[in-house]
Order: sequence, then C-alpha cells, then structure tokens
Amino acid sequence: MRVSFSKIIITPKDFFGRPIAGYARKNPCMGKLDDIYAYGVLIEGKSEERGKNKLLLISLDLLKSPIALCNYIKIKIKKNHPSLETDQILIHCTHTHSAPDLTGEYHWPGGLLNVVKGIMFGRNRSDDYIVWFVNQIVKMVEDLISNLKPCKMAWLKKKFNPDIVINRKHPTRQSIPELGVISFINADDNGLIGFIVNYSCHPTTLSFQNNKLSADYPGKIIEKVSQLTNCNVGVVFFNGAAGDINPITTCGTNYQKLELDKSLIYDQLGTYNHTKKIGFGIADEALNLTKSIAKTDYYNDLEFQFYLNSFWIPMKDFKYFSKTWFRNKLIYSLKKYLLLKVTKITLEKANFPSFTIKRKNFKLCAKTVIQFIKFNFEYESNSKSIGIMTVPGELFEDYGNFLLKESPTGRENSFIFQNSNDWISYLFPAKDYIEEGGYEPLASFSPICGYFTEKKMLKLFKEIKSQNN
Repeated sequence: MRVSFSKIIITPKDFFGRPIAGYARKNPCMGKLDDIYAYGVLIEGKSEERGKNKLLLISLDLLKSPIALCNYIKIKIKKNHPSLETDQILIHCTHTHSAPDLTGEYHWPGGLLNVVKGIMFGRNRSDDYIVWFVNQIVKMVEDLISNLKPCKMAWLKKKFNPDIVINRKHPTRQSIPELGVISFINADDNGLIGFIVNYSCHPTTLSFQNNKLSADYPGKIIEKVSQLTNCNVGVVFFNGAAGDINPITTCGTNYQKLELDKSLIYDQLGTYNHTKKIGFGIADEALNLTKSIAKTDYYNDLEFQFYLNSFWIPMKDFKYFSKTWFRNKLIYSLKKYLLLKVTKITLEKANFPSFTIKRKNFKLCAKTVIQFIKFNFEYESNSKSIGIMTVPGELFEDYGNFLLKESPTGRENSFIFQNSNDWISYLFPAKDYIEEGGYEPLASFSPICGYFTEKKMLKLFKEIKSQNN
C-alpha cells in the first residue's frame, strides 16, 4: 500500500475585479486574504488489475463544480495519466464563499436580482481560468504519482463542537458534528505522512461584506497543521454534511434567542480573525486526534470497491399545504416556467454549464451522480471496511446522520464528502422544506433533489450490502 499528498496553487493571476461566488455582493473581488489551492491524495492498494488499484481524491478551494466541469477535470487527468480511470477520481469543493465564480451566477454584482440575471443569462466567462487551473491539477497529479510512499492507514472520529458551529434551521438542537480523520503513516518508521480531515461546517466565517479572495477556514486548517508539523505532513480537508451547519462568529450562543430570530445567524459579520480561530481550532483537534490513533490500529494493505451511480432528477414539487406553501410554490413556478426555460437555452451555449439539463418523459430533468468508495482491509484474521460516500450538493444534517447510520460500513467507519463530482442543490429533507422554507429552494435545481438523492443512495447501499453478503 502506498500514498502521496500534494497541493498546487489555483489563485487566478487576474483575481482583482473577478466576480466572487457565494453571496449577492455589491462589488467584485477587491483583493486577496490568502491563496486558494487544489489538494490531492493518491492512494494505491494491492490490486493488480489496471485502473482498480488507485484512488485519487482532489479537494478544491472553490464554491462548487458542476458535473460537466468535474467530468472535464477527470478526462484531462486520465488523458495525461492513463493508469487512473475516471471512476477512481473524486472531485470535491470545500465550498468557500470567497473564491472565483465559475458558473456565471455571480457575474453581475449588485444583489439578488443580478444573481438571478446571472443564472439566466450569465454563463461562465472563466474558460481561460478553468483551463489553467485544470492544467495545474494535472501537474499536481504527476507529482502525486512520482512521490508515492509505502504506508499504513487508519481512521478515527469524534464529536467536536466547542461553540464553533450551529444548525441555522434548528439552533436549539445544539448540533455536535463529527470530526473525522483518515491517517497515513510510513510503513517503515511509522512517521506521519499525512491525513484527511472531514468536518461539517459552511466555509462562511467571512461575511457577505468580504470582497477578498480566501479559502476561508479550510485553508487555515491546512496552514496550522503545516506550521505544527514543520511542513512535513500532508493534509487535505473534505467538508461533511454542512448544508444547514453554519459557523458561529458574531451571533453568539444564546440558542433560545436564535431560535426566535434566525436572522442573527444568517447576517453574521465574521472577520478574518474568526476564520483563523475556527480553522486553527479544528486543525489542533484533528492533529491531536490523528496522533491518538494507536499504531496497532493501522492496516498495511487494502483493496478498493468503486460504486458510481448517475441519475436524472425531475423538476418537481412535493404535494402539501403549509404556511410556507405560497412562497415555495411561487419560487418553484418561477424557476420551472421562467428561469429554467431561459437558462436551458443559455446553458446549451456554455462550455461548463451549471446543470446538465434534458427533457425526459415530458419533464425537465438534471443529471447528477453519487459515489461510494469501499476500502477493504485484511490483516491476519482481522478484516474491516470503511466507506466514503459523495453527494452532489449541500447535505442537511438530518440526511447526513441518516445516511451515515444506513451506510454499508457503519457510522463509525463511514465518511460523507458533500459537494463532490457535482453541485445540483441544497439537499434538504421534505420536512424542512414544507415547514421552514427559506432561501435554499431558490438556489436548488428542484425541491425534491434531497429526497431523490437519499432514495438513490439507499438503493446503492442495498446493492453494496447484497454483493458483500
């Protein structure tokens, strides 16, 4: 078994004046707080079958990457490195709200109406930048292939929330996400090579008032670990089920008050000091968690099983009536009968459209994908498996907990990487949509994206379990 870690800068050389994704800002990019990167982990198992013995995990300091762009990245990697099959490549976006816009939604600064205008008519105008940073990723993969080291692998999870995150929909829940690490040590001397950090929190420590480029708190996790390890340990961050999990910066922790006035959560005015505080805090805990893993808990070889499922989600609404019905139905109708009608025409002219849309069975549908990667370990009489599952958007906490519970490898041995291989929606449960409403349906392709994703994932789980019985 071998592993390698690497990173490469993807900060645009002409970042000043570029639109920044994530908020309806009044101005484009006006500077830089820190650089943004592509990070990679290449894991090689024992299988001799071509294309089946490697797994490439890539994490990008970007808001989101649609399926068309993810597929483009995978094809470019395979073209330059034929030993890697596209199914064995996972593309993830950390979801920082302070990175360049790639889809055209935020092309015109100035508020919500201009974001809607961007969705309908914007198209991405960033082809040169996209081609450049994808070439940067290809260079990074070359470095990963050249620097594989014999290793052992282990993993560990713990509950962690020292008042740094809050469920914006249900503040009094006082959510405590799991902090997970997947660690790799040298097979010869047990020295730490690197580790993956998995945690659930929106990278929005910087508020909508920020107009400077930044990787937000995930970048500070990397920075702090590098400082603590003299830059000798690789680290990559993958965001968990963070669809409704926000950082706590200026809203405080009076949960009863926040339940009554949730605008205090949405309108936080976090600064770069909050970015550092939350990122550094997670980094310290993640490194300590990694160091706490006993050397006897590491495995020195593995085999992969890859499961990839593409499917189409229709533009469809739930049948219900509630206090949020009128607003939800208005948003749904405007999108279905106006916004997406126009958008479909403009997207067909774009190189990397936000959604891959087609009419199927008289319904407007968008293509998306889920993935489950199973790691199988054998050591003497002891066998164990872990799993990484991906979802094409921002998964709400309830869905995340449910999918971890139902995972073929069990909750303690399963990790969710949201915003991976596509972004199609906030993935919210029907109950949150019907009872709470909110802005999430406006940003999503369809109100049923979460429902469809859950059903497809459970079906995939069933297939995996039946194959392994």
